[in-house]
Amino acid sequence: MIQLIKVVNIFLYQSFREQLVQNLEPAVCQHLFRVYACMTLACAAAAAGSIVHLVGLWSAGLLSWLLQLATCVALFQIPPSGDNRALRLGLLLATGALTGHLLGLTVEYALVVDPGIVVTGLAGTTVSFACLSLSALLARRGSFLLLGAVLSNMMALLLVMVLGNLFLQSWFVHKISLYLAMAAMLGFVLLDTQLIVEDFRQGNEDYVVHSLKLFFCAVDIFRLLVSILIGKRSNSRTRTEHRD
Repeated sequence: MIQLIKVVNIFLYQSFREQLVQNLEPAVCQHLFRVYACMTLACAAAAAGSIVHLVGLWSAGLLSWLLQLATCVALFQIPPSGDNRALRLGLLLATGALTGHLLGLTVEYALVVDPGIVVTGLAGTTVSFACLSLSALLARRGSFLLLGAVLSNMMALLLVMVLGNLFLQSWFVHKISLYLAMAAMLGFVLLDTQLIVEDFRQGNEDYVVHSLKLFFCAVDIFRLLVSILIGKRSNSRTRTEHRD
């Protein structure tokens, strides 16, 4: 039985590798390695930024948002070249740390409601992002690029719902907008992954900006997932109190 499982695992791995090689050239694979490596560093910086807020060294606020905006704009304005590679990587890490610092507000509230929400959110974000990224890389070339129009309409609808709910103050509309935003962010992972591949094939080798796009997708998925879990846990506690 163990030998059969090993044979099946080897077969699945070889099939996966052959499919990946057929879809992606070696140069694309090397570029994606750099993209995901930079994204991993940005996620580590975000974790450090959240810890800074949680331990009380520096509370997140308007200054954090302004600094995040400044580093992000500077990163897009500085052209990619060998001379400023270290500077752009530093701006990427700074953007990641400041994004995590702002995210610390959500994490702090989740820890008050239930510490398990943060762990569940991290696990859910990691699994969903990894599965969607692999799906985009293994799918037929450009098959998810058509999502651009659909996602644009979803974001426009989401904007109308959020603005309208400022006056309606409806919990139901708020809940629907969370799930709609989550669906949109998951779709953006598929879209952005294939856009990065096609962008590289067109000559754009800026792996720092590419990693930043995926990083923001992952952060939004985590934030929305944690918000949904907080809402569910709060509702369950309210029902329990009413029963008692």
